[in-house]
Order: sequence, then C-alpha cells, then structure tokens
Amino acid sequence: MVINLKKKLFYISVLSIIGLIIFRSERIIFYTQKTLDMCYEVIIPSLFPFFVCSGLLIYSGFAEVVSKYSKSIMRPLFNVAPAGAVAFILGIISGFPLGAVCVKDLYKSGNLSKVEAERLLSFCNNSGPLFIIGAIGTAIYLKPLYGIVLYAIHITSSIIVGVIFRGYGKGKHNSPPTHINTNDVSIPKAVTLALDASSKNILNVCFSVIFFSAIAQTLLELLPISPILNAIATGLCEFSTGVLNISLLREDITLKLILTSFIVGFSGLSVHLQVMSVTADSGLSLKPYILGKALHGIIAAAITAIVLFFAKVQPVFSPVEKPLSMSISMYFAFMFIALCILTFFIISRKGKSQ
Repeated sequence: MVINLKKKLFYISVLSIIGLIIFRSERIIFYTQKTLDMCYEVIIPSLFPFFVCSGLLIYSGFAEVVSKYSKSIMRPLFNVAPAGAVAFILGIISGFPLGAVCVKDLYKSGNLSKVEAERLLSFCNNSGPLFIIGAIGTAIYLKPLYGIVLYAIHITSSIIVGVIFRGYGKGKHNSPPTHINTNDVSIPKAVTLALDASSKNILNVCFSVIFFSAIAQTLLELLPISPILNAIATGLCEFSTGVLNISLLREDITLKLILTSFIVGFSGLSVHLQVMSVTADSGLSLKPYILGKALHGIIAAAITAIVLFFAKVQPVFSPVEKPLSMSISMYFAFMFIALCILTFFIISRKGKSQ
C-alpha cells in the first residue's frame, strides 16, 4: 500500500496532536473547560434558536418561494442559477456551515452545475446575524450597534466576493433553468425536523470549536509570540475563540474591530474543515471556497477600517460611555450605495463584452 503525501501529512498531524494532548494534558483540559463555558454562555444561546428558525424555513418550502423571486438577481449578479439564492440567503441568515450544506444539496439534486456550485461556495457560507450581532456585538463588546455594523460589512463583503467570482469557470457548462421541488410537510413535522437537525448542527459546531480551540491555544502557548499575534493565530484556527481573545487585547477598539471583521470573514480552519466534511462526497473543488474566504476577510477588514476612520469609535470600556456616532450609519449607507453602483457597473460592462 502506497501512502500519498496528503495522508502522510495527515498522520503526522494527528500523531503530533496526540503527543500534545499527552504531554500538555493539564492545559488541554483547562482550555477545553474554558471553551465549554464559551459554548454554554455565547455560542449555543446565539446560534441554536437561529438554527431552528432556518430549519423551519427550509422544511416548510421557503426554498421554492425564494427561487421563484430571484431570477433577476442571481444570474446577473453572480452568474448562478436562481436556485442558488436559497444557499445565499440561508447562508447569511443562519451561519456556518448551512450555506455549504445547501450548495451541496442543490448540486446533487441537479439544480446547479458543478461550476455554479463552486462559484456559490466562494461566498455563500457566512456567519449569521445572531452570532455577529448577538454574540460579538452584545455579549462580547457590549455594544449591539457594533454587531449590526460588522454584520452589514460582512454581508457586503460577501456580495463583493460573489461578484468577483462570477467569472470563475467561464465557458464551462451551466445548469438549465430549474426550480426546487420541496416536499409539502405539515408544520408539526417541520418543527420536529428543524429541532432534530438544529440539535445535530449545534453539537457539531460546539465540538468543532472545543477541539480546535483547545489544540490551537495549547500549541500557541509554546510559541514565543505577542498577545495580538496569538489572538490572530487562534482566530485563524477557530474564529469564535479568536474573536473573544481579540476583544480582550489591550489595544485600541478600532484595531480590535478590524481584526474581528477579518477573522469572521475568513472564518477559520475549524469552519473550513466542516465545509470539507460536508462536501467530501460531492466532487466539488474547494479552491474557490478557500480563496473566497481569504478575500472575504481582507475586504471586510478594509471596509471596517474605512468606516471606523470616519466614525471615530469611542473605546468600549472608557469611563464615559458613548454610543457610536450617527455618522457611522451615514457613511456606511453612502459606502453601501457606492459599492452597489460599482457592482452593477462591472456587471453591465461584462455583459457588453460578452
């Protein structure tokens, strides 16, 4: 039996983690308990209700309704069949990894071509509003408005990435016009299905967060790096723990929010591995997804820096607490409109060149 390079690297990584667990067992236990507390206090309260609500929409036929009204948006904007709107909408309202799950299901059911599914993967797997607004804005930074602004930037960045990737795989086969046929189930049945799926999803998310957070933080203790680099590295491995660590830094709030925006946009290795496991049997390439998430993080951080430059955010824990200036809403609204105009300008130019 010949072991390829990927398998060798995988075996070496797993054995190294086992060694870390054995020789740093006390720190592993400490960080596991710490992350369990975060799951109990932040992740489950902020994500589980939304998982249930999104499940109710899926099982009650919401996907079919969305598909009918998205024909004039998905193809011109993202060069994806209208059915792809389901994955995009659920991806931005429910959180990881539901967007990727929807893409795989749409592809395997024949509603999307392989190229369209890969385009969609590049921008549809996003963090939900309940985590960004509830967990980050309210629970971590104690400012709901911070969460609202970060969420708006997160979605705007996702749309920009989708426009950038609309030319991916140009010339390859696109799926014919189709629509989704959703089995009509009763409301009680939809509730049962939603609760069952949501319970599995929240456990998957929490266990993934616990594992990667405990390993990453224990490993980073052994490296002689600064607290800010430690927080960033943690976020690149597991984004929710990284966001929490960034919020605890003794740095200016502007820098912390920019780093938070980048980490949430990139989403972290933990989420990427969830997407890999979800799409493993589909044959879809994850290159557009990985590149798309990297671009998402960079674009989100850049937009956050511009917005906060004009807003002049007050320190969160300063003695005199002040809410974000109204100018942040005005500047962000102006920027959003400008980005929309630029997006449609790019699309119209591409349409003329084809």
